[in-house]
Amino acid sequence: MPELPEVETIRSGLECVLPGKKVAAVEVRYPQAVKTPTAQELQEKLPGRTVNAVRRRGKYLQIFFNCGTVLVVHLRMTGRLLFSPAPQNWDKHTHVLFYFCDGSVLAFHDVRKFGTIYWLTPDRFSEIHGLHTLGPEPLSADFTACYLQEQAKRRKTSIKSLLLDQRVVAGLGNIYADEALHRAGIRPDRPATSLGAGEITALHRSIRAVLQEAICFRGTTMSDYRDAAGREGGFREHLRVYRRSGLPCPCCGQTIVRTVVGGRGTYFCPRCQR
Repeated sequence: MPELPEVETIRSGLECVLPGKKVAAVEVRYPQAVKTPTAQELQEKLPGRTVNAVRRRGKYLQIFFNCGTVLVVHLRMTGRLLFSPAPQNWDKHTHVLFYFCDGSVLAFHDVRKFGTIYWLTPDRFSEIHGLHTLGPEPLSADFTACYLQEQAKRRKTSIKSLLLDQRVVAGLGNIYADEALHRAGIRPDRPATSLGAGEITALHRSIRAVLQEAICFRGTTMSDYRDAAGREGGFREHLRVYRRSGLPCPCCGQTIVRTVVGGRGTYFCPRCQR
């Protein structure tokens, strides 16, 4: 699933090309992808609207229009938003096409069909449960070490499960939770309540650092992820533990181990993360 760095990379790419474009037509090939309103209503009512801005909240992309409405897209496992300056032959996994008056196209592509699209006003964001309940953005001023420590004290769960809880921190997923925990020297299966203030501070710093670094490399492509121009992300070459089981830790040389924490495949170094 695209995580914060991947979604932010897509957002920044679309922000460079979409504002000011007017929708000429919408083609919905897979109606189930559109949750609000109906696919028919989206096709009939979105044309004529002009894009004002492209934003992100957690793993949700938000395209704002001049009429006060917002197109909210959750890419989930394999979703992509691909921009093309001209029409092209889209494959069978392209489920929604947004045609603009200048001939350019925005395509929603999703192999596994888990992604969702909503078109509504901001006052109705509460109808999107996952969006409505998001915690603070990890790169914002609201996400502090003190906040993280308070959350860790209040939950009887592993520290990795805490980090994956979108109600606690928005946008963090499996890849960057493992990477941040390795940088902080914390085992992912440690009870969150067992972490001391110094460990929380190190983890907070590591979360922000790994996300910022991943954004600089345009995210991580393991299989499906592509940015808005269809390019792969470059952070895979900089991963320290994620999906590197059996390989040496780049910090100490110990063999990286794979386990399961909270139902999620998890990678860590037994020596660096005691």
